[in-house]
Amino acid sequence: MWQQEHSPEIWIQTFGGFAIYYRGKRISEPLERAKKLLELAEYLTVHHQRAVPKLEIYELLWSDGDCSNPSNALKTLIHRFRSLLTQGGAPAGMDFLTVRQGNCQWTPSISYAIDAEEFEALYQQCCGKKESRPQIDLLYRAIDLYKGRFLNETNMWMIASSTYYHSCFLRMTYLLCQMLREEGRPEEIIELCTKALRIDDLDETLNQEMILALIACGRLSDAKLHYDHITEMFYKRLGVQVSEPLRELYRNIASTEQATDLDIEKVCANMSETDDARGAFVCEYSIFRDLYRIEERCLERYGGSVFLGLITVTDAYLNMPKAELLNQVMDQLLEEIRFSLRRGDVVARYSLAQYVMLLPTVTYETGEQVLERIHRAYRKKYPKTPVVLSCKLRPLQPARRSGVIPMLQAK
Repeated sequence: MWQQEHSPEIWIQTFGGFAIYYRGKRISEPLERAKKLLELAEYLTVHHQRAVPKLEIYELLWSDGDCSNPSNALKTLIHRFRSLLTQGGAPAGMDFLTVRQGNCQWTPSISYAIDAEEFEALYQQCCGKKESRPQIDLLYRAIDLYKGRFLNETNMWMIASSTYYHSCFLRMTYLLCQMLREEGRPEEIIELCTKALRIDDLDETLNQEMILALIACGRLSDAKLHYDHITEMFYKRLGVQVSEPLRELYRNIASTEQATDLDIEKVCANMSETDDARGAFVCEYSIFRDLYRIEERCLERYGGSVFLGLITVTDAYLNMPKAELLNQVMDQLLEEIRFSLRRGDVVARYSLAQYVMLLPTVTYETGEQVLERIHRAYRKKYPKTPVVLSCKLRPLQPARRSGVIPMLQAK
C-alpha cells in the first residue's frame, strides 16, 4: 500500500472496498460488518471537507422512514462507531468523529489521508498539464493506489465518483503502457496489464496492450491463448464479439514470426499440430470465414461437395435463453459437436447462440445425419436441459465474383 512519504496516523482506503488503517494496521474490520456504520463512514469520508448536517445523514440512513427517532439512532451509531474501531485496534479514547451544532464530520485535529485524494493529486500531476510529459514513477504510484472500483457502488451517490476515478485509472494505465512500449519494456507492460485486468478484465485496450506485449516478448502461444480467453469471455458476459481491431491483431499474430526460414521442414513442423487433437477443428469466427471463402474458390475450380451446418439454441418459445443457461449449453454443445464430427471438419461460434460447421465431402443426406447425430448426442447427455436445438444445412456454392453469401458477411 503506497502512502505519502510522511504517512498520517489514519489512512482511509476507498478503492477496492472501504477500510481504515491506524499506523498501518487495519482497524475497521468490525465496523465493515455493520451496514449502516459502513455507509456512514463512507459518506463522511467522501464529504470530509465539510461538516455534514445531521438531517442529511438521517435522509441517507433512514430514507425509508423505518426509524421513529433518528436523532437517538445516530447517537447510538456514533457510539458503536468509536467502540468498534477501538475493538479493531485503534487507541482507546481516540475520537474519530465530531458532532457539533447539528453537524457531523471526521475530527479535524486527527491526521488522516484518503487514497482517492492522493490518487487525484497524482492524476493532476500526470495528466493535468498537457505541455509536460509525466514521469513513469508518478504513473506507477498513482496506478498502485487504485485497488479497484471506488467504494462499492451500491448507492447512487457513489456512481459518479466511481466512474470518474475509473476513467482516470484507465487513462493513466494506457499512457504508462505507451511510454513503456516506447522504451522497449514489454515485460513491464505484461505485469502492469495483468494487475489492471484483475480490475477491469473487459477493457479492450488493456487486452490489446497485453497481447502486443506478449508478442513483443516472443510469447505467441500465450498471446493466442489470451485472445481465445477474452473472446470467450466477451461472448459469455456481454453476448458480443471483440472489436475488429482485436480480431485484426489476432489475424496478424502469425506475421510476427521470426525471420524467413529457408528450411521447409522447419516451416512444416512449426505449423503442424503438436498435440493429438481429437474431433473437429475449432477456430475463431474470422478464421472460419476465411476457410469458408477458400472452400468457395475450390468449388469454383475443382467442384465437389461441401455443406454448411448451422445449429441455433433457443428456449421453447424460440427466444434466447437466459445468459447463465445459454453459456452452459454452448459449452456443452461445443463438446458434442467436436466429437461428433471428423478431424477435417471445422466449427466456430457464429453468434451468442449459434455454431457454424463446414462439412466437406458429404452429401445432403449424410450431412443431415451428422446434424441429427449431434442433436441425439446432446439430448442423450443432457435430457433435462430446457432448450431447443434447431439444425439447418445448405450446400456451398462456387465463389461468385459479384458478391458473397449474405450469411457469412463480415460482422
